[in-house]
Amino acid sequence: MEDEGKVIENLNGDFNKILFCLFDGHGGGQVSKFLQENFANYMKKIFHSEDYINRFNQLFKIIDQDIRALNCPTVGSTGTIVFIERKDNKKYLYCANIGDSRCVLVSKDKVKRLSYDHRVADPEERNRILSNGGIIVNGRVYGILMLSRSFGDFLTKDFGTIVTPHVVKYEITQDDLYCVIASDGVWDVVKDNDCLVLPKMAKMGMDTGELSRRMVNEALKRKSKDNLSCFVISLN
Repeated sequence: MEDEGKVIENLNGDFNKILFCLFDGHGGGQVSKFLQENFANYMKKIFHSEDYINRFNQLFKIIDQDIRALNCPTVGSTGTIVFIERKDNKKYLYCANIGDSRCVLVSKDKVKRLSYDHRVADPEERNRILSNGGIIVNGRVYGILMLSRSFGDFLTKDFGTIVTPHVVKYEITQDDLYCVIASDGVWDVVKDNDCLVLPKMAKMGMDTGELSRRMVNEALKRKSKDNLSCFVISLN
């Protein structure tokens, strides 16, 4: 099990800010564990202005540089970050991700994907790698990695893997109910629209902890063979 998660309430001492992090390690647990222990501290140092999208880009690059000191070039991790801020009687959700640990927004009658699955099989990612001189062998970067973006994985960084995150900003409305973050072990067998069952389960008295467990258990029932981690976050 190389998945790691973290929740930080009152980020930087501000009760209007909360942070959720999910890191799915591969090749070993060193990178995902480093991220679990240190990501929030990096964020506290860097997030001193409201230019959050550019800050996320800067943050991911700085952390990746420091991961080199772990000296494990074949170890890496996804990173899916959800940062929620309450400001001027509104709530804003920022999602930043690399890799394929996915984040979806569940509203009353629809599901919206906020993250982007960074895999070599994705046409945009494949074209990016090849147009920049990267190497793809047997559907993997340099024949090694199926992911096209990740923390660590320095053996493939010269052949197409990058650490630039996909970042979105979203204003939370009254129709938005849950944000679901889960590792690819869940999403390999559970579809985004399957999350529409969560509000129905909540009406039966299940809290977000139980909803998270139900997501993981459903993935197990559907024969997922990968590591399984899930956050279900109540938005209203």
